[in-house]
Amino acid sequence: MATITDISPQKKDQKRFNIFIDGAFAFGISADLRFEKKLKTGQTISEKDVKSLIAADQIERLLNKALKFLSFRPRSEQEIRVYLLRRGKLKDIEKSESEKKEYEKSIDEVILKLRGFSYLDDKEFASWWLDQRTKYKLSGGYLIKSELIQKGVDKEIIKEILDGLDEEKMALEVAKKKTISYKRLNKEELRIKLGQFLARRGFNWSTIKKVVDTLLKNQ
Repeated sequence: MATITDISPQKKDQKRFNIFIDGAFAFGISADLRFEKKLKTGQTISEKDVKSLIAADQIERLLNKALKFLSFRPRSEQEIRVYLLRRGKLKDIEKSESEKKEYEKSIDEVILKLRGFSYLDDKEFASWWLDQRTKYKLSGGYLIKSELIQKGVDKEIIKEILDGLDEEKMALEVAKKKTISYKRLNKEELRIKLGQFLARRGFNWSTIKKVVDTLLKNQ
């Protein structure tokens, strides 16, 4: 058994403490965790306890990073996982292969906590994403589906939330607005330009054809 010989606040972050064991720096820990575990100078501590404290502190820090990331907008589970893997690396642990696995396990714990807090729900996230894309950008289903797949949302969830999407109505609305800037084009040029524009917005070709044909009839 080793002994905690000193506990001192960190200079750059007074909410964190440096823990010294047998006269040497051992690890950093949050104030909340320090008081929760009732750590004090002179206390004996095992190697198992040290590893447990470092792991608990890592989970706490990753959770705080995830919550900050979520504060900007809703996220999918994959977005959180990728963010923590890329940017949430901690300096307390050198990343050997075994430590990388422990780090990934900590991320799994954070994901579970966020689900428990109802901060992570891919179905709710997908519905929110659909609402944003159809309300503010008037994007087509193909583009929305592609974006959600990239964000790791399950294909069954995507299929469910896209059911009932009135793409033709949306495409017609956005195409009507766009024709104003194409008013000097002839019909063939207008057909090409509108088709390209709607394709970039993520509408499928059958919808594009119907909408463009409808608009050209009224020209």
